[in-house]
Amino acid sequence: MTQSDGYPRGDAATLNDARQKPLVSRRRIEHLKQLAYDCGLTAEEARKFGKLSATKTWEALLTSHGLEFEPKSEIINDIVAPGNSGQTHSINLLEWVNLSQLLAVSAATAGLVILLLNLWPRINPLNLFPQIKITIQVGTK
Repeated sequence: MTQSDGYPRGDAATLNDARQKPLVSRRRIEHLKQLAYDCGLTAEEARKFGKLSATKTWEALLTSHGLEFEPKSEIINDIVAPGNSGQTHSINLLEWVNLSQLLAVSAATAGLVILLLNLWPRINPLNLFPQIKITIQVGTK
């Protein structure tokens, strides 16, 4: 596989092709082609059934030689997991949030609000929101 100098054998074009091809292809046509080549079938035989870039061509080649392959629906189910699969599942608040987490977050929020209210005169140096004193008098003189 490697030469004595540590570099792999082969010319640059072959090495570049091998580097650009993914190790595991998820395309269905690639699986069908590999199955056909493993069984000794050639691209010339596949051309009799249509274009080499069409999945139907490779399916027809394999079927004509009596070879079995996975139907299209099984491969799609393996690749893509169904998101909802037709069932609705409602979730309530206690399943979504742990009660101790809810208590900790609410205590931290209350502490932050109290801290900000106590420090408001110090953190408002420009008097952007001046304090307003309202005096309500009940009755007349």
